[in-house]
Amino acid sequence: MKIQSIQFTQNSRNVYPKISTTNKSVPYKKGLETAGAWFGFGIGLDMVSRKISVFKSPMKNSLFINGILALGAGTYTLAKSFKERN
Repeated sequence: MKIQSIQFTQNSRNVYPKISTTNKSVPYKKGLETAGAWFGFGIGLDMVSRKISVFKSPMKNSLFINGILALGAGTYTLAKSFKERN
């Protein structure tokens, strides 16, 4: 068995690529955007639920509207996952 010495050579390539700072997002900015979006969605949903009255009780009405939204979102996610799988 022949043993050879290991030689390290430095090449001109940069082993560690530069990290782009233009795509960095600020955490508090994302948090504020998300909070604002959910706040706006909640206000909009409240306005819609006041116009559409299916039940006399506000609690039942809210559960009904949220149930419809949950069913729609679940159906959309299910269809999307089936489409991605195939």
